Amino acid sequence: MLLAHAGVDHGDNCFVHLAGMKLRLGGFQAESKIGGGKHFCHLFPATGEVIFTFDALPDSQLKQKKLNLKLLAAASVWDILFDFDNSFKQTLSQADNSLTIKHTIPNMGLYAMQVSLQSDELEPSINNSQRFVFLVGFPIIKILVLIGFGFVLVLAYVLLKQLQAGAAKKH
Repeated sequence: MLLAHAGVDHGDNCFVHLAGMKLRLGGFQAESKIGGGKHFCHLFPATGEVIFTFDALPDSQLKQKKLNLKLLAAASVWDILFDFDNSFKQTLSQADNSLTIKHTIPNMGLYAMQVSLQSDELEPSINNSQRFVFLVGFPIIKILVLIGFGFVLVLAYVLLKQLQAGAAKKH
């Protein structure tokens, strides 16, 4: 079973601005992977089947234009570290004239999505294309909880040492 992001949390980080239009980004993934419909804007997708959708807002002119989507992977970690602008060359999936793209991502890593509008203008604007990068397969929430727990332990240790130093000065 695939679930969309359940809930009404549509913060600004869930919108893509493209050629003067505002598109809402949504993500779908198997319920077993993300615990029942967490919103992609706040939770990075796990490995496995991933579906991204773009919903045009009511005042959008998207119905009259073609949206092309590409999921991209980096050829190597070396490229990500030393040639980031050109690192995402491997096309995993492509959907032309669509608002949805779907792919099964088997490995953890850094991926990108290229979103572009086809244009019949002689000189299309650079604003007609946007690429964003996302992590797949990293347990971000667990990592943040562990970092927070580690911070609390360090803080407790420092306070304990301060109390011991203050007690030693009194004696």
